[in-house]
Amino acid sequence: MKPFPFALMIAALLQLQAVAQQQRVPGPGANDPGKAIFISRCGTCHDADASKKLHDGTTLLGRLAKNKDPETRLATRLKNEQERHQVFLYLQPMIERARLSPEKHGNVPL
Repeated sequence: MKPFPFALMIAALLQLQAVAQQQRVPGPGANDPGKAIFISRCGTCHDADASKKLHDGTTLLGRLAKNKDPETRLATRLKNEQERHQVFLYLQPMIERARLSPEKHGNVPL
């Protein structure tokens, strides 16, 4: 049996890496559609992280953290179901953090 050429082995590994990257599910990052939608439609009033204080001293993030169904609450402004779900996926980790520290996010009292 002939030894496998080193160059072919490197090429095969690079090809496997490229395939793996194409199959990876995108996480919340620069290519996150929910983030882009939220910033373009909601960012002016709520900032990119939904933590801007509103007139009553609360934040959108705090309100969503207190809500039992925050995705449905987003429907008041985001009528497109797919876009609303993408925004919810973007906000979900922030909502969970706000639930853990409500005083920091100006949550509405129960």
